[in-house]
Amino acid sequence: MVTTRLRSTLWPRAKCSAMGRRVAWLILLILFVVAGLAWRVPNLDAFSLSNDEGAHLTWAWLLHEGHPLYSETVLVWTPLLFVLLDWMYDLAGVGVVSGRAMVLGFLVLACGALAWSARLFYAQEDERAGWLMAGVAIWVWLLAPVAFRLSRMVMGEVPALALAVLAVALAQMYARRGGWAWLLLSGLLYGVSLLVKAVNPLIALPIVWWVVTTPEQVGWRGHVLRLVAWGAAALVPLAMCFVFYDPVAFYDQVIAFRLQLRAVYPLQIERNLVWLADFWRQHWGIVVLALCGGVLLARRARWTTLISLGLWLIGGGILPLIIHSPLFYQHTIILLPPLALLCGAAAVETWQQLRTPRWLWGSLGGAAGLIFMLSVPAMVRANDEVLWARFGREAEAIALLQQVTRPDDAVISDNLMLTFMAQRKPPPPLGDLAQVAIDSGRQTDERLIALSEAYRVEAVANWALRLPQLKEYMAWVERHYLVRRAWDNHHVLYFGRKVAADEVPERRAAAFEEGITLVGFAAQRDTAAAWLRVTLFWRASRVPQRDLTVFVHLYDAAGQLVASHDGQPVYGQLPTTRWPTDDLIPDRHDFPLPRDLPPGEYTLAAGLYDAASGERLAVTVDGESIAQRAVVLTTLSLEQPL
Repeated sequence: MVTTRLRSTLWPRAKCSAMGRRVAWLILLILFVVAGLAWRVPNLDAFSLSNDEGAHLTWAWLLHEGHPLYSETVLVWTPLLFVLLDWMYDLAGVGVVSGRAMVLGFLVLACGALAWSARLFYAQEDERAGWLMAGVAIWVWLLAPVAFRLSRMVMGEVPALALAVLAVALAQMYARRGGWAWLLLSGLLYGVSLLVKAVNPLIALPIVWWVVTTPEQVGWRGHVLRLVAWGAAALVPLAMCFVFYDPVAFYDQVIAFRLQLRAVYPLQIERNLVWLADFWRQHWGIVVLALCGGVLLARRARWTTLISLGLWLIGGGILPLIIHSPLFYQHTIILLPPLALLCGAAAVETWQQLRTPRWLWGSLGGAAGLIFMLSVPAMVRANDEVLWARFGREAEAIALLQQVTRPDDAVISDNLMLTFMAQRKPPPPLGDLAQVAIDSGRQTDERLIALSEAYRVEAVANWALRLPQLKEYMAWVERHYLVRRAWDNHHVLYFGRKVAADEVPERRAAAFEEGITLVGFAAQRDTAAAWLRVTLFWRASRVPQRDLTVFVHLYDAAGQLVASHDGQPVYGQLPTTRWPTDDLIPDRHDFPLPRDLPPGEYTLAAGLYDAASGERLAVTVDGESIAQRAVVLTTLSLEQPL
């Protein structure tokens, strides 16, 4: 009787105490994640030279602008990441910050999936062990340089890995509780992760392990049936791609391209081992603690945990990296989730050994933990170097691109991050000027020349040592652009696209002093932005001796100046003393119109003057001298206020 009363009295207290511990652990994990996010916030708008990130942002932008994937926009990746980015652009606008904020959201999802998986490993033991494993795993994930670097880049690795880890956790739930819902949802999320990016297909190995170790007594036929059901669920997202997109284009750009790369890049195990060694150099403390976790798991005969994490790390991580070709640094992130969970297991098992107490094995875990802590400052420094990367000549190139091109101009570059931050788009069919695209023959001189002519590319930025490999195309560029702005031989911007005589829309024959002729013009009113876009087409029969200024003036019916633009030719980048003879020189002058401009007839005129004296150059039209020394281009009729 007394015992019963005592139990009834203590049980609510014990229950409340357990609930309080859960809340405390949950708050601690949330604080870890919040601190990790706060550390990354300055990265949201930091500059990156990654062409891969720029390509992902640009492809999503083209989709956002109405260019369908695969059929119009050439894309060598699966589509889901770009669909998600398109939605993010709808919510927050087109920009680097929008894309990186989305990736940080997936970083949080990865933390939650790791925590869930960690707790399930110790679900049948002390609950505190599961929370401890979760906390250490999240800490390692947020601290690791590879995750830090990729969580500030709009690429598919972090989102795909987050979904894959969640698929593993769902398989663990199936192994623990049974139930078709957990199994099918795991398969579906695995397929979705591959649709974001097929970064880690062999993560299926630990999932299969969890499926076949379920406590359900179903026999081998039942396991086969469940594996088939899981595989069918995983194939659903891929099958949908052939429904929603042009199946021929999708196969050619995503699947056939990957097969083509196998022939171009033969297996290079030695090179891949170098990448793995580089991962070790940056993450040696994590690797040591994870190895200790494996030893301590074996010491306590926790074979289910050890086998699943071993399959994940070796079969789903190390083996794919060794045989992958071509392998790059970002691929090594697939090692991190199992390593983080093994680090968490090391912390738990060390705690268990010290509680027993087994001081020898506990000391082993303590030593591994100390080694890990000694590596933390180096990881923090590596992350800070990424964090505080700043603009250099790229800032000048971005500003110049914005100056010498219009927002709707097509621009080609071998670094799409540069053009994206200048808010300029490539031709939609261009795809990516990555090294693999050039080596595989997907990007050729002939193709780039054809695209540059078809889309009238107004600027070419040679910035990543890839365009010079296309020698015929670069020779074409040298012939077709008037201005070559070079920071050095590897960082060059070409602009001022030459035009042929038959490309001049409105012809004029105005002869100025210094042997300059105004051949024609184009004028267009941008009603959305209330701007007037004017292009003058000049020709010089001899090199002018003075640097002259161009003026474009808009007058009302009373002859009053209402809007204008004065400046040296080609955005100030091609002074008249450097004009080539006989070439047509397109000279753009865009300027805003006053918002209160009333309807009526307006006269557009242009001319040249010497900035030093202010004197306009004399001009004759059809042999007749113009007294005002300004050529009337056209009359604009504004029928309604701006």
